[in-house]
Amino acid sequence: MKALITGVDGFIGSHLADLLVGRNWEVWGTTLRGDLDNVAHLKNQLIARKCDVRERARVEAVLRESKPDVIFHLAAQSRPDLSWKDPHLTMEVNVLGTVNLFESVRELRMEPKIVVACSSSQYGFLEKGKMTEEHPFHPLSPYAVSKATQDLMAYQYFQNYGMKTYRARIFGTIGPRKVGDACADFATQIVRIKAGKKEPVIRVGNLEARRDLTDVRDTVRALWLISERGRKGEAYNICSSKIIRIGDILEVMLKMAKVEAEIEVDPAKLRPSDEPIIVGSNAKIRKHCGWKPRIPMSKTLSDILEYWQNYLVKV
Repeated sequence: MKALITGVDGFIGSHLADLLVGRNWEVWGTTLRGDLDNVAHLKNQLIARKCDVRERARVEAVLRESKPDVIFHLAAQSRPDLSWKDPHLTMEVNVLGTVNLFESVRELRMEPKIVVACSSSQYGFLEKGKMTEEHPFHPLSPYAVSKATQDLMAYQYFQNYGMKTYRARIFGTIGPRKVGDACADFATQIVRIKAGKKEPVIRVGNLEARRDLTDVRDTVRALWLISERGRKGEAYNICSSKIIRIGDILEVMLKMAKVEAEIEVDPAKLRPSDEPIIVGSNAKIRKHCGWKPRIPMSKTLSDILEYWQNYLVKV
């Protein structure tokens, strides 16, 4: 099998490349700037091409060359916080980039499976129970609006053109290589404090938020299984179906690292709107694809700390 991963050097893309290479797939990938730090260890097992998904001609060129059986569309402006600062860029990359991919596939008369990385942020506030795939969209950030649009476009291209699209609604995904989320922020501060490079103060955002979090290695296994066993045109939640308080994650990481520190709220880390609880139902992906999360939270947090310890030693 031959896969094209857009955004292969990203957090999720790089872990997906690890998985597919390990399964003897031929893996192609696109990267925005030509940076391949996250997949440098795969340099002899991965074919990478520089590609800005906002450029239709470049997207077409990569598709002509790679001729993939499966496309995992992960290229995105993936940080909700940055979407508030530059909603225009977020819409260009996430919405126009997805249109360029679908239109290029259609123009070239190709028939790959296309797994689109959507987001739980599309759902917005949770009133009760767990979010199923039937939960209405109430996006609360420019990023969430862009992801809802990607999702709806994937459905539209399936319905109107018969394209083999699959919508993966990814809930909170954490693990080594991720930047810009609470876990990475906690870990970098803790590692610097332990090394004596920072005062013993952890600056935080909203610690009361409760999230449904999954290890990235479980998430990419779900993406692969959706491509193998999912039903065309369907949406699938990728989530643990468990809730954890963000403040509890910080407490666990401090204990793991044996670091004591004061906790201070930094207003700059607070979002204009922030869903108090996000938790999903993974019943559908369990039923259709046989997936369930395997990696315990303790291992994920330990691996994140180890990753940042090693990373910060190098810089």
